[in-house]
Amino acid sequence: MSSDATAWIRKAVEGLDEHVDRETCSRVLEACGRQCAPQSLIDRARETYEASADIGEFLVKLGEFFDVLHVEDGKVFVVYPECYCEQIKGIPPEDVPDNYCDCSVGWVKQVFEGALDRPVSVQRISSVVAGGSECRFEVDLSA
Repeated sequence: MSSDATAWIRKAVEGLDEHVDRETCSRVLEACGRQCAPQSLIDRARETYEASADIGEFLVKLGEFFDVLHVEDGKVFVVYPECYCEQIKGIPPEDVPDNYCDCSVGWVKQVFEGALDRPVSVQRISSVVAGGSECRFEVDLSA
């Protein structure tokens, strides 16, 4: 990614931080992330949900092709071993504001809400950009 694009992303996120409250900043970034979720994945997840007897079966079947899905102690997580965001590919993590990853919250929400046709809650637990060893999002399907 060019240094101009890097500077633009940094300035946009920093500008949101400076001019709006944290909740509004998160909502804007989530909305951006929703636009990156591939419709083909959403459609396949929706078809899988519709063909499943219950949420447990859905999660097992979804995990067969959405291999970043993990169910641990009854909780649902989406876990990436590295940052896969195409928008910041090639930018050193230290050059990206930590809250940029709120866009990934929107991405994960879009996939699950598209599949289930109802709201879900997603919480960012860790991200590579913020110094974590992985990107981890907890998905609450009961929201």
